[in-house]
Amino acid sequence: MKKSIIRTFFAATLTLAVMSHAQAQDNSFQTPATQSLGYMVISYDIKDQASFQEYMDAAGSLGAKFNGKVIIFNMKVIGVEGKPRSVFGMVEFPSLADAQRFYNSPEYTAARKFRIAATKGTSTVILTEGLPQQ
Repeated sequence: MKKSIIRTFFAATLTLAVMSHAQAQDNSFQTPATQSLGYMVISYDIKDQASFQEYMDAAGSLGAKFNGKVIIFNMKVIGVEGKPRSVFGMVEFPSLADAQRFYNSPEYTAARKFRIAATKGTSTVILTEGLPQQ
């Protein structure tokens, strides 16, 4: 009986995973509540705190103008695999197009120069889509 319960649980879990994957792949099943959001993911190391503050002053309020909201900003990242940068951030937008409009806007283009001057090495900036988690 115990094996039967385990098999049933495994089959139900597998069925739910396949259905979730199929629904994510088929946009015709998406409702407005599950449409893809846009994200800007950033990671870098700061070398000049004064220039970084200029970046924060210039870019800090821009996200809201483009309907974005900061969902992660951490200046003390703990790496468990690989070599992460010391700063990690994520801004969520209603769509990937909104994230692209933000990143390519004249306002953020001007602010980005401060971030580039304030950081060492190469910054990582990713624009991507993702489904909201419920």
